[in-house]
Amino acid sequence: MQKQIQPQTLERASTSKRVAGYLRERIEQGTIEPGERLNELALAGELGVSRSPIREALAQLAGEGLVRVVPYKGTFVTALSAERLQDLLDFRLALEQFAVRRALEHASPDEFQHFETLVDRIEACAKSADLVAAVDADLATHEYLIAMAGNALLGETYRSMLGELRLYIAQTSRHYENAADLATEHRALLAAMRAGKTEDAVALIAAHITHGFNRAIEETK
Repeated sequence: MQKQIQPQTLERASTSKRVAGYLRERIEQGTIEPGERLNELALAGELGVSRSPIREALAQLAGEGLVRVVPYKGTFVTALSAERLQDLLDFRLALEQFAVRRALEHASPDEFQHFETLVDRIEACAKSADLVAAVDADLATHEYLIAMAGNALLGETYRSMLGELRLYIAQTSRHYENAADLATEHRALLAAMRAGKTEDAVALIAAHITHGFNRAIEETK
């Protein structure tokens, strides 16, 4: 006989998901700063929930790489050092420039159309000044670019770093003088790819990935 899931279990799962979303948003906005300790009791009081969903939410964020658990000390927001930011930049450049080249070998018109739909989403988020949603849309667009390469291992490797990539994108995206530029860069990339201009597309993805990088590095000092 199949074991029934109790209503309170579903309610707790729903609460922990909402808590995780709330904390994720504050981390990406920078209102909870890198390296800051997250106190379960204080968060439970602030959000009006028990400690159980707080604990589950923090475990979820730890799995995403947004926070780290230090034994006997607590849970802290992941702080990307200058060295780690450089590593992530190199990681993205290597994988995404390769993905652009591979995608241009076999991408279909339907794939380019879906890529454009994702860019439209970035633009909508930028117009509403919703940084967290823009980060989500940006990351979804880059995930799809990786998928367009048609290499399963490439996709697995990229997804394994999503937590830190979210932090990287959040930190660098804050340095756009005009949020609409985020969408403009993706549209230029799409245009180059549709035109089959491989080297132009590779240069554009590199410029986009490095946008805001130096200022993000300065913030770590």
